[in-house]
Amino acid sequence: MKRSQAAPPILFLAVAVLVSACGAHAGAAGGDGERIVVLASASTNEPRPSLPPGIESRLAEAAHSENATDGKNGKGSLAIVTSADGVTARTLPLTPRRANGAVEHGLQRENLIDANVQRVSDAVGGLAAIRPGVDLLSGIDNAVRGVGPGTLVVLSSGLSTAGGLDLRRAGWQVEPAALAAELKTRGLLPELDGWRVVLSGIGATAGTQPPLSLPTRERLVAYWREICRAAGAAECLFDEARLDPRPPNGNVATPDVPVPGIVSVSGPDGTTKTTLTNDVLGFAGDSAALSPAAQGVLAELALRIAARPAARVVVRGFTADPPGSTGQGRADLSAARAGAVAGALKAAGVAVPIESSGGGTAPGMTAMSGGVFDEGVAVKMRRVDITY
Repeated sequence: MKRSQAAPPILFLAVAVLVSACGAHAGAAGGDGERIVVLASASTNEPRPSLPPGIESRLAEAAHSENATDGKNGKGSLAIVTSADGVTARTLPLTPRRANGAVEHGLQRENLIDANVQRVSDAVGGLAAIRPGVDLLSGIDNAVRGVGPGTLVVLSSGLSTAGGLDLRRAGWQVEPAALAAELKTRGLLPELDGWRVVLSGIGATAGTQPPLSLPTRERLVAYWREICRAAGAAECLFDEARLDPRPPNGNVATPDVPVPGIVSVSGPDGTTKTTLTNDVLGFAGDSAALSPAAQGVLAELALRIAARPAARVVVRGFTADPPGSTGQGRADLSAARAGAVAGALKAAGVAVPIESSGGGTAPGMTAMSGGVFDEGVAVKMRRVDITY
């Protein structure tokens, strides 16, 4: 992958149940069995890396390949497990073999394959980034360099914050095709000719990284789809399977990527306060009904809260002060909206008690200026704070 200066930010993504986006299946490499590369960014701002069921099945399928020879150095299928920062890399056999190196075709074949897949799963689950930031483009480039075409599995939120693709600078308004084209022009894309690429966990976040709203997640997917195509992959697949929500292994700080309408702040006492604006919650005027898109954001927050069983969860709503509204009416509406958010969190799996209340109009704030209602200010006033 050629490098150039002043590289623009870009990204790699995944979100659909293994749906083809690019072309034909890439076969086994060079008569040496199959090569499956599993790359995980494993940062502190995403769940601990884990293999979804579809990926485990793909590994087992490769293990069953008959393109193998006997002998301890015989040809066979392999899995290469690596972190995006390139610090950790392991090569693990998939082809089932006896102690003498012969390929097992008998009664123990399935047991040996299951054990091999489990070793890959354990290796993936133990990955942790030890460098700050996520340079996913370089990580992919390093993972496939020198390896014949096979299957590349990318386990990542897709929120790249370093190298050629820094989403903090790229933002969410760039057209996906234009982003991929510019990366290609600058020589910043990995060479994926002949590779079958599967992306899993795109948009899954943890730590201080705010969860993604539905429009933001869709844009992230579009970015990575176009990057995958521009990099020449034979096939681009997106896996929507929910990942293991356990917290990450490492503790190296990772920059947050801003998300429109969502702000998360961690306090010195270990609590987290996430503020959701009405752009995310989707309340209609004088209504406490959450939009379907808001349910997805709250479901992800519920996973984070559930990982802190001792957390004290407080939900507080605030609203604007349009002409004709009353203090009591604003208090009632903000309380109803806080209650709706608390109810969605409980429905998504939060078992601890949730305190919810309405703050009406936040102290010291008003959308009235010179007798005129300022909608721009009102938008910022309509929000719900979730502390846990």
